[in-house]
Amino acid sequence: MPLLTRAFALICVLMLLTACADPVKPAFRFEAGFLLIEGRITDTPGFSEVRVSRNEILFDTYTLAAVPGSIVSSVDNEGQEVIWESVPESNSYRAPEGWVAEAGKSYYIRVVTPQGEIVESLPEQVPSSVPLLNARVEFEQEAYFSTTRNRFVPAFRLLVGLEDPADEKNFYQFNYSTWQTIDVCATCERARWRDGVCIAGPDTRFVSRWDYLCDAQCWVTAQGTGRNVLSDEFINGNRVDNIEAGRYDFDRPGGLLFVLEQYSITEAAYEFGEVLEDLAEGGGGLNAPLPAALVGNLTDISENKTSVLGFVGVAAVNTERVFVNRDTIDGESLPYDGSIILEPVNPSPPVAPCEGGTRTRERPLGWPQ
Repeated sequence: MPLLTRAFALICVLMLLTACADPVKPAFRFEAGFLLIEGRITDTPGFSEVRVSRNEILFDTYTLAAVPGSIVSSVDNEGQEVIWESVPESNSYRAPEGWVAEAGKSYYIRVVTPQGEIVESLPEQVPSSVPLLNARVEFEQEAYFSTTRNRFVPAFRLLVGLEDPADEKNFYQFNYSTWQTIDVCATCERARWRDGVCIAGPDTRFVSRWDYLCDAQCWVTAQGTGRNVLSDEFINGNRVDNIEAGRYDFDRPGGLLFVLEQYSITEAAYEFGEVLEDLAEGGGGLNAPLPAALVGNLTDISENKTSVLGFVGVAAVNTERVFVNRDTIDGESLPYDGSIILEPVNPSPPVAPCEGGTRTRERPLGWPQ
């Protein structure tokens, strides 16, 4: 969920984002203080993550704030509880390294907040895993028309296929994430980078910005926008190709690694995703009442009885990685400004660390040597 220009209610809640980049003044009324919790418990390392936020009104504007100090854990049907790890400077919690949900078991999430809420999701059994087939990336110079840009946009279409099992009901969700390198790991406006922070001084007040290079080769990951859910109601037992897992604008040069993701999900998660998709497409408008299905599968069982929106489900994950060198694409990208403005000091400006929740110095799996 990438996705940051709509009103708070129909983007931060409906699309279940981790944060709102552009909060707006509410034209409708919500109670402040409700919790938004979303994520997954999966059978694949690195894909189990839960985000915990609280709705607040700040300066007459709705925002989603992290809930620091929360304790997040997964509990299986045998009562075994595993404490998840907080991701620094975010509202995310991830399963411990190497931990995965086991086939045949049921799991639910538990979130205990410093304010006393005890939120639990409904238990779900890990669905059967269905292999992802024929994953590929196709480039289109005029992939779609953007009304905001008033032009056709060049983009990559991410396509996958699957062989649906005939002996059970199956539900799927398709997403993607990306990896790419960055050169700049810190930017200071009217300030200079020293001791890990931007420090303003009398001689920097008229400086628009200075960029500081990464201290090592640095990769950054991002979650793709949108979502695509599929039921096997009309494809039961058949092979299906050309399922779109996402679309990514051709907006800059350089290498780009796509991680195409296929989730086998439960029926409850599928139905919740359908509600989100309908609302995200604008059905009913901003002032339409929120459907009961949006509440999801989470309940505060403490005496606080705080309202909780969102969904935490269990999924089996299959992925394929496809690398694209955008420098070799036979087409024209969107306008791109790759200028780097270094601080003019001698012998050279300091470098900034490649660190943080979405950055790594380790070459991602699938990135060529």
